[in-house]
Amino acid sequence: MKDFEIISLDMFQTLVNIDTRIEHIWRPILQNTFTAQLAEEYGQTLLKYFFAHWIELRTTGQFHLMNEVYERSFSQLFKEKVVSYDVGEAVRIIFQEHTLSPFYDETAGFLESISKSHKVCIVSDADEAMIPYFYEKYGLHLFTSEQHQSYKNDERNTMFKELLKFYRTHPRQVLHIGDSASDVLGANREGIVTCWINRNKRVWEHEVKPDYIVESLDEIEELLMTKKN
Repeated sequence: MKDFEIISLDMFQTLVNIDTRIEHIWRPILQNTFTAQLAEEYGQTLLKYFFAHWIELRTTGQFHLMNEVYERSFSQLFKEKVVSYDVGEAVRIIFQEHTLSPFYDETAGFLESISKSHKVCIVSDADEAMIPYFYEKYGLHLFTSEQHQSYKNDERNTMFKELLKFYRTHPRQVLHIGDSASDVLGANREGIVTCWINRNKRVWEHEVKPDYIVESLDEIEELLMTKKN
């Protein structure tokens, strides 16, 4: 693996695990009807609506905050499931729980180690209100979709263009690591080296392939150390 100047990281499901907050999201919404099974069912349905609305809104050519996408998704879910709960409050809860998402077991050690040898940043498709604050402790530069009015792998590809402009570096000097297709496809379009973190042993279904595939952040550190040695 080649040496890199910049390590660029996705946030959710790469550094932190939002899945651990499912109960905290759905218990106040479902109240006395809450069960783990129902929370899982509603969570999956919400995600289905979220991606449908996100795709629909992106076809307008206009930027829309995650807040709006979640509002539409909760509205549709609550109507279908006949849930009497304030949509705005549901969005506030899910945003708050995003900020409380815990590290994966290897995240803290990885960040402490990698920050000593590389410039490290976070590139996240998120509103500012969703972002956990730990990045400040590690001195990581943050690129968010709200900040740049663009999402990873949209037509403008602004997120990754801004990353290259900020660091004034060649794209092959950047390694971007993320769990989604948008991470790989968007970074690849700017010539950035890509790494898909595949924690759940999924199958890659796109023509453009990631340069590297790992199952944990520990493997990234091992690969970088192997190259230097």
